[in-house]
Amino acid sequence: MLVGIQNRGIVSFLLGFLLCYALAAAYLRSKCYRDPSSVFFRPESARLLTYSSFRKAQAQKYGDLAALRAPAKWANSTAPELCIGVASVSRGGFSYLKETLGSILEGLDDLERERIYLVVFLAHTNQSKHEDFRQPWLLNVADHLPTYPRDDPDTVDLVRQLEADGNYEAHARKQKIDYSVLLNECAKVDPSYTMTLEDDVIALDGWYHRALGALQTAARKTQELGRDSFLYLRVFYDGRLLGWNSEEWPLYVELSMAILMLELCILLALRWRIAVARKALTLSALILLCGVCTPMLIGLFFAAGRNCMLPKAPGVHLMRKYGCCAQGLVFPQRQVLDHLLPLYSDTQDSRAAVDTFLEDWANVRDSLRWAVTPVLIQHVGGKSSHGAGDQELGSLTDDMPFDYSFEMNDPIKLAKEHQAWIGEMKRQATIDNVRKST
Repeated sequence: MLVGIQNRGIVSFLLGFLLCYALAAAYLRSKCYRDPSSVFFRPESARLLTYSSFRKAQAQKYGDLAALRAPAKWANSTAPELCIGVASVSRGGFSYLKETLGSILEGLDDLERERIYLVVFLAHTNQSKHEDFRQPWLLNVADHLPTYPRDDPDTVDLVRQLEADGNYEAHARKQKIDYSVLLNECAKVDPSYTMTLEDDVIALDGWYHRALGALQTAARKTQELGRDSFLYLRVFYDGRLLGWNSEEWPLYVELSMAILMLELCILLALRWRIAVARKALTLSALILLCGVCTPMLIGLFFAAGRNCMLPKAPGVHLMRKYGCCAQGLVFPQRQVLDHLLPLYSDTQDSRAAVDTFLEDWANVRDSLRWAVTPVLIQHVGGKSSHGAGDQELGSLTDDMPFDYSFEMNDPIKLAKEHQAWIGEMKRQATIDNVRKST
């Protein structure tokens, strides 16, 4: 009879556990659908450009107004705090450039804009091939629109040949030349930092003050590590690469086994020390708990996805791996002058695109690479600039870098945060002016 009661108790417990398990799975299904590493991932919902669409509309409006009246630009009285370099190429009648630049500039206070030097490079030997060539809005928002160096005919001829080739190797080689043009133009105004952006991203409202704060944090953490400089701050990374990584599965198995062993030890200790537990924790109960329930919970944990269950905490973190791609990087100017300009200008490499090329170089030198969480920009380009992938008609595809959490941004909260920072900046500027006058 006692055995029957115990069996009924085990069955009741199992049914209750299965009910709770089903409820937990249903909750995670509704919560983790944006995590590409989750079995509950729903790409058709996760890739909806909610916040990005809001910013796109603002950016388009900003560009339309800029075509009619030139907005504020770099003050040209002191060295800029940040130089932004954007290289853009024609995508066969399709251009994201207006939305990209509009989202960077829309919402900036004049005091912020005056600290930024914006370089936009239409990366063609014949720039009239670009959709936005001589567009009034572009002429009015950019601080400088460079060309390939006319005093270097060898480089111009090389670029013309690479344009004609049009394959991946040619693109990889030309991309480094384009970056050297951008970095060289930024170096002429001696900024504190240089940011390189691709021409198909959308920036969130308040990206500038968040970037400055993250750079200060990165500098402090670099000093705490006993290093004098870091290579870059990443303001975008591909959310698809931060899931459960195959090379770390031995660690995941070890941790899972450790949890099971710890649970078994605790249950055996309870069974040995407490009489009531001894009656409840029969061999069948131990097998059910450690052999069925806990493995099912561990499996559900992994199935729910790493980004959902263990999201990165807000802040600045080291990111030496899984940091794809080159959509947005901020470099201390010392790194630009000492390393990046010579690196891009002198290399003949045509094997790797600029992001892979830079990461390989940084890995060899163990350079510090930081990333800010949450990301400050989103990659929205679905049409490749060099024919790679299956991207068509500017639509989002499975093979494009994307941060799924970006679309959850609240525009009202971001606007309030940004305005609060502008208010504090103006207050500090007033105090500094009073001190100078006394």
